Amino acid sequence: MAGPALAQPLASAPPQGRHSAEQAQRQAERDRILQERQVIVATRKRQEAACYRRFVVEDCLRDARTEARNAELELRARELQLNDAERKEKAAERLRSIEEKQRVAPDRSQPQGAARGAGRPATGVEDLRTQHQREAQQRAQQQRSRQESHAASKEQRATQSAERAAAASVRHAENVKSAQERRERLQKMQAEAAAAGRKPAAPLPASSGLPSAQP
Repeated sequence: MAGPALAQPLASAPPQGRHSAEQAQRQAERDRILQERQVIVATRKRQEAACYRRFVVEDCLRDARTEARNAELELRARELQLNDAERKEKAAERLRSIEEKQRVAPDRSQPQGAARGAGRPATGVEDLRTQHQREAQQRAQQQRSRQESHAASKEQRATQSAERAAAASVRHAENVKSAQERRERLQKMQAEAAAAGRKPAAPLPASSGLPSAQP
């Protein structure tokens, strides 16, 4: 049931030729696996059909299916080997492509001449890193500016509130002092009128906000 082993590519062949030969060998092996899998399926069906004509059907079916499953596991192992070889080949091809591009591309880190290299900014990763650093600095500066503006606004509101409270306290003290002075004048006038035998002056109306003086 197992397929033949993969043929090894010639070591003396060039890389591109080896690559094509390996692909062809893998495709041929995949075709053989497909054919063998079809044989496994057909064999299992024939065996199952024969089992139904026997007395012990379940044991016969179990043996036939176990045999087919073992053969399928072997084919699957061969497929995994093919897939692994293909992945390794693709990874090696990508690595060769990257190395080739690096050899062909000019070295951007070195100046192209005194006149051309003078004053020219960095490129590639360095430019990207510099841009990210500049953007980070700008964001940090904006954050500091917002924090400073918020702190200044909060301090200004606190100062204004304290000034309003102080002004209200001063006005209240002045009102109390004025009311006290009016009461004292009224009491003095009433005392002088009582001493002279005159009728005491009428107390201030309630709307004035002053308490009426006691005789």
